[in-house]
Amino acid sequence: MKSNPVTKPRFYYGWVIVGVVALAGFTRSAETYPVIGVFLKPMTEEFGWSRTVFSGATSAGTVLAGFLALIFGPLIDRYDPRWILTVGFTILGGTLVLLAMITNLWQFYVLEIIGRAVTMGVIGVALQVIIPKWFVAKRGRTVAISSLGQRIGNTVTPLYVQLLVSTWSWRVGTVVAGLVIWILSLVPVALFLRRRPEDMGLLPDGATPEKLEQSQDEVVSPGPLSSNQEISFSIRQVIRLPSFYLLAAGVSIVFIALPGTTLHLIPYLTDQGLSAGVAVTIVAIYSASGGLGSLIYGFLIERYNIRLVSAGGLFLLSAGFVVLMNVQSPVLGFLWGFYQGLLVGGFLIVQQVVFADYFGRGSLGAIRGIVWPIQMVANSIGPITAGLVYDTTGSYFPIFSAFGVLVLLSSLFVFLARPPSTPHP
Repeated sequence: MKSNPVTKPRFYYGWVIVGVVALAGFTRSAETYPVIGVFLKPMTEEFGWSRTVFSGATSAGTVLAGFLALIFGPLIDRYDPRWILTVGFTILGGTLVLLAMITNLWQFYVLEIIGRAVTMGVIGVALQVIIPKWFVAKRGRTVAISSLGQRIGNTVTPLYVQLLVSTWSWRVGTVVAGLVIWILSLVPVALFLRRRPEDMGLLPDGATPEKLEQSQDEVVSPGPLSSNQEISFSIRQVIRLPSFYLLAAGVSIVFIALPGTTLHLIPYLTDQGLSAGVAVTIVAIYSASGGLGSLIYGFLIERYNIRLVSAGGLFLLSAGFVVLMNVQSPVLGFLWGFYQGLLVGGFLIVQQVVFADYFGRGSLGAIRGIVWPIQMVANSIGPITAGLVYDTTGSYFPIFSAFGVLVLLSSLFVFLARPPSTPHP
């Protein structure tokens, strides 16, 4: 039997959850595209694979992740996600350690598909759901703060992996990345992670029962929802709302462009004549400024209309692809990385918060479990299509142009997705 929340604690345990999620995001970065992109050239050159073949493994794993999300999304609503994440990080670290021992293509495909599927379909879904269940009024800033772990990971991990690859080999890089996951993720997740505040006799944001009742009394009639109202749509109600489909389309289309760009960014930049060191530095700037963008957007969406902030940011993001296709010097590359990183970091925060703001936290895992497979299919399309276009034409220009148009279309969909009215009992 759950205890009834009665008093506001001096320290809210939700901030511990923020720290655990941030650390988990840091280690999870080892199986994201900024890091996989470091391995692309040395592995394809050693084995004689094409970039399309290499990208195919990540795309297949991403598609499988979509199916896993359908299963694990509702489970995260009902059960404590810490054991799911503990097992997930154990498997993820193991795939990277074993990757150092491969000698042929099928071994690479098996390990990469498993690692990618667990990263995106289990760990990724859980980390997006946990913080919005602990915070309502402070949801934007806390999601942004927790996401700094992922942003720092995307900044630091490619740098140390590139150093290991340049100094020793890509095999050393995969082993070290796997060990870092085991060392930094398993203990904090297993010991400190909890599903939601009510399971510990607490309320979201560390609020008192009196404050929560006052907030709920403010919702007296159906109408547009404010960012700090605690509402909850059932999954049956959500799937009847046009805003749900517009949001799902908007955030999913972007997932075609961003992964396709990130995986091929280092190869593209080196093809443009930049050194591997400069290319990975641009990726590091891109990821680091994403952390700043996350914080900026986290506070913006608590104060301003999340729909307009998101649509405007996506419009600016689409323009960044024009700049990318003209990067031929380190200076312009650094400037592009900072600009594009700000906007990408902001978008990644918005797409985590917007579903909770629009539809509440009660069925958030199930909602994300529906949307995430769509995003994963989109995620799988971008990298392999970019590899195919490059192998066919010898250039990334056509696909980067298409990515810019897709992000512009996404901006339109998000702009049209107006928040729903308060659900009727």
